Amino acid sequence: MAELGKGIGRGGRALRILGVGFLILVFVASGLPWDSAALPSATPQATAGGNAHPSVPAGGTSVVVVGTYVHPSGMFSVPKVSGWELPGDSPEESLAATPDQPITRAGATFINVAAASVVHAFVEDNPALSSGDLEALQKYYTAEQLSAAWSRYNGGWRELGRHIEGDALIIDTEMTHEGLVYLGRQIARLQDRWLMVMRLVAPNNNPSLIERLQAIYQPHFHLWQTSISAPMNWRTLADTVAGYLIRFPSAWRQEDGKAGAPYTISGELDGQTYLLNTRAVPNVRIADEEAARAWVREAYPRATLQSVQPEVRGPYNGYTVSFLAPDPDGNQRSMSATLINGEGALYTAVLQTLAEGRDLLAPGDNSISPELFRIRQTLTPLRLAPLSSLPTPTPAG
Repeated sequence: MAELGKGIGRGGRALRILGVGFLILVFVASGLPWDSAALPSATPQATAGGNAHPSVPAGGTSVVVVGTYVHPSGMFSVPKVSGWELPGDSPEESLAATPDQPITRAGATFINVAAASVVHAFVEDNPALSSGDLEALQKYYTAEQLSAAWSRYNGGWRELGRHIEGDALIIDTEMTHEGLVYLGRQIARLQDRWLMVMRLVAPNNNPSLIERLQAIYQPHFHLWQTSISAPMNWRTLADTVAGYLIRFPSAWRQEDGKAGAPYTISGELDGQTYLLNTRAVPNVRIADEEAARAWVREAYPRATLQSVQPEVRGPYNGYTVSFLAPDPDGNQRSMSATLINGEGALYTAVLQTLAEGRDLLAPGDNSISPELFRIRQTLTPLRLAPLSSLPTPTPAG
């Protein structure tokens, strides 16, 4: 809680920080599933004792997109908004399914202390919603479910209404904590069997902030299902400059690279050392299998081509080519190049090992680690949130 208070100021702001820290602690410590966990809230000022909600600036609270946030699991991304920051303690959570607990989940909380506002986003594979339709979602969010989410507000809560908007179920609530009233909005939708939930909180003297946050966050809340096939504890390289992500085993290490530039990553699988090179190539597209072969021939002129297979990443497609090529010292390398067409760029992931003569795409070859397939499958173009050119004020409510 002390970390949240650094540089914020004194008086009412400090009281709000304490309230935020308290509710984050409740949220993290709760044994409830995330879909029914207590949402952290920026607190409070009760009218008693001189506390008050922060005043709304003239012209409204600015909501400015400064980038894209990708969860460490690689499972989802949302806009990165100026002022809404990850808290210092337990800002991100991950939960992998087990035989005793069937839900897989990833989430993050963003807090704007000065505006007493919170954004909480999470995705989960929940067997209770395997039917995957809005009717199931309506039935799932009973008063009991919502009470579990909002009951930590010590002055109580009530549902204001719910409606369907496109493919989303929107539920508005009003909560009271320490004598102060907050507005909450839960936006839930299903993508295949995955539940995607965003919860927004703002003081009741700033209702337009809820509307503006929804307009900014909801269209750019993306689930990246290619990350699901990889273990939750794998590392994620999310290049939000070039616009792609890829995942790899947690023991692998980054050798070099930075956002917008090529990366080199190394590690071992089944006793073999591998190098992984990733990059974005602007204004290049691989139209067909022959074009994929031609790309490898150009990049590796001494390559011996082996297999080619198509790749699909939602709306994006491409190919993986396996081949043999010598390194500068003449050592033969077994390699594969995954080439995915993005929007305005080709995204590439090249895996190589000094194990000679292997076809890294060969079916049924037990000497080739299945983890190579998992790594390749996670290479995905990102849909980045558009940056705000100027601060966007929210009209005072």
